[in-house]
Amino acid sequence: MVDESSRDVVLQSMAFTLVGCHSDAPPADSEWDKWIERGRTGDHAAILVSSEGGSPNSAQRARLSKMVAANAEPPPFVLLTNSALLRSVLTALSWLLPTKQRLKALPPDALDEALSWLGVSVHAAQVAEAIARLRAALAKGRR
Repeated sequence: MVDESSRDVVLQSMAFTLVGCHSDAPPADSEWDKWIERGRTGDHAAILVSSEGGSPNSAQRARLSKMVAANAEPPPFVLLTNSALLRSVLTALSWLLPTKQRLKALPPDALDEALSWLGVSVHAAQVAEAIARLRAALAKGRR
């Protein structure tokens, strides 16, 4: 199974479990710090984030860069988004991160390709369910 609901962390503009979701709002520093803290555990084989357009600011990206640089083997990262702006942010972020970090941006309907590129053997349907659950939790919190 991809995740368990008890592992979900739902904040105001971000939610994550073994996959992550961004709303269309940028994360607050406190939210980003929780994401960085989770990333420091080093127990990720790969990271998949689905975003509706929200993205970290430059200071948050710099903190991420430091965390990745401290990781001997950062996991590959895929961003699923329709936002051309966010795909550009990912490209800029890739310039700040060490070359050992593998990054890729894909449209949301390329989930099978994303999972294949990440090299993980999970069913796309399970990941899609986790993304849907996190998106619903974000929407509920924004009401």
